[in-house]
Amino acid sequence: MTMSVLSIAQISAVVAVLAIIITFRMVTTRAPTYPPIVGGPFPWVSVALVLTLGPSNFFALCRTRYGPVFKFLAGGRKIVVVTSSDALASASFADHRVLSSHVQHEGHLQALYGDSPLRARIYDTVAHRIFPILDRRLSKRTLGDLAPPFSQLVFDKLKLFSGRPQVSLMRSLTEPLYIGANGMLFGSRFPQDTYEDFCMLLSSLPKRLSNIPFWSFPSSRARDRLLQRISDYLQGANPATDDKLAATFTALFKEHNIPIEVAASSILSLMSSLHQNTFNVAFWLFAWLLADPTALATVRSEIEKAVREDFGNLQTFIADANPDKVDSPSFALLNSAVLETMRLTSVQTGLRFAASDIDIKDGEKTIPILKGEYVVLDPRGTHLDKNLYPNCDKFVVDRFVESEYRGDLAATAGYPYFSLGAGKHICKGRFLSLYEIKVLTIVYLSFFDITPIGRGEGPSSTWKPPKPSPYSVGSMHPTEDVLVRLRPRSVL
Repeated sequence: MTMSVLSIAQISAVVAVLAIIITFRMVTTRAPTYPPIVGGPFPWVSVALVLTLGPSNFFALCRTRYGPVFKFLAGGRKIVVVTSSDALASASFADHRVLSSHVQHEGHLQALYGDSPLRARIYDTVAHRIFPILDRRLSKRTLGDLAPPFSQLVFDKLKLFSGRPQVSLMRSLTEPLYIGANGMLFGSRFPQDTYEDFCMLLSSLPKRLSNIPFWSFPSSRARDRLLQRISDYLQGANPATDDKLAATFTALFKEHNIPIEVAASSILSLMSSLHQNTFNVAFWLFAWLLADPTALATVRSEIEKAVREDFGNLQTFIADANPDKVDSPSFALLNSAVLETMRLTSVQTGLRFAASDIDIKDGEKTIPILKGEYVVLDPRGTHLDKNLYPNCDKFVVDRFVESEYRGDLAATAGYPYFSLGAGKHICKGRFLSLYEIKVLTIVYLSFFDITPIGRGEGPSSTWKPPKPSPYSVGSMHPTEDVLVRLRPRSVL
């Protein structure tokens, strides 16, 4: 579909005028109902605000005007947004049969595959076949069985960035993660030269999920190429000889007679879920460390000391970097830095559908959720609450350092922390993600000195990270990449 320049300008002007009108109404009037309705008697125009401001900015504006709970109408759906710690906890631990997450998974599949007739079968395969396996195999107790190839794969890929005058920070972080995690989960036969197509598809997901018009042809072609490569990988599968979890998946597909196109789409959906937020967290962790030279130096000092005293040298660490040894008091500051990055980067973390009426508790208040309504879980209202987190909008590298280290996620005890979900819908790959980011950071900072290029050259107080995209979903996406200069260190 094409539009003239004039019609596009007219539509943009209408949307802008509607946004101004509603913003003025939000500042001057308060809805009398509870939860308050955005836009008062004209709730339908909240869609204009979402499109104009982006979901994150729209929710922030509504929190300021209406408080931690509000309702709006979008696309015929009544959506209740909860942002307070009590409401987030209540919604997270509600009966999953009443407050279901299936719409969230279906929305993800819709973004990936459009109106494909296979969507229902893909959802069934992912939700009822693959997720139960991940629950068992990615638990903290069993993750060590899968981990051995990860650190070596990461290091081998990182070495290839050495000697270049400048490199993309995003790529130098996420390509090693892509190679390492895929090799760990899907085995040595998995086609690792698919990184660029995967990133092309991944970069389109915020727009797809937000229903923002954009030129989707390049990412759709990338998706089709990915599915073909994954199909070829699955067709050559041999459960008797494939690596660990890869053999489990291929045996599962064969046992249940799952068609190859459904199996390939299920694997791609799993890859999207596992990589997207981990990529973003890794990028922002390094961006904020580069913007805070003291924090960077302190984290690097901890890593050097831990690698030297606990492993002897970097090569020994790479050979023996199992999750138990990485989840160690020796890396307490690094653990805190990762958790802090997750706190600051988490945006809308869940979408639920009310199969029947249900009440959500918000302190002394009760939020009535009616059958057919949707609930969005937005932790930023809690994570950026100055009463809960001093300097809430700042990256505080040691915020989650404990006097006595008790384990990676134990450091969040006593804080209202929702970056990894909660209840039945807690992130199944949470221990994998923490492990990936820690190992990557240890190897990267041990092997390279890193300097950002541009924005006040050098890791100093004058250098600023890029801004987050207002259309971020799940976790903050940067609006642009960062170029860095990498200088190998003499550590091997």
